Amino acid sequence: MSKKTEGVYELVQNVLQTFSEPYDEDIIEDVCLAIENNPDWLRQYNELGDELRHWVVNNWIGRYTTTLTGLNSLKQVEAKRSKIIKSYTKLVPRYR
Repeated sequence: MSKKTEGVYELVQNVLQTFSEPYDEDIIEDVCLAIENNPDWLRQYNELGDELRHWVVNNWIGRYTTTLTGLNSLKQVEAKRSKIIKSYTKLVPRYR
């Protein structure tokens, strides 16, 4: 893991602990929504965005969510619920 994005990894890890498995295919958008709706996580997200740029943070949220959930990428879609991202990748179990 890149040291620069360690804060993003920790943020995603903390957010994922609030979800139950099996994860929904929209888990990346779910993580972003959870960040938006939690003042502490949103502050951390904004601080990371100021340091790394928000597009970098968003990219790594997707990558770390995929890694930490053990899911595979399915397809890129528009975000309909989250305001901090424009699009995300739907994820599916590895056995599909």
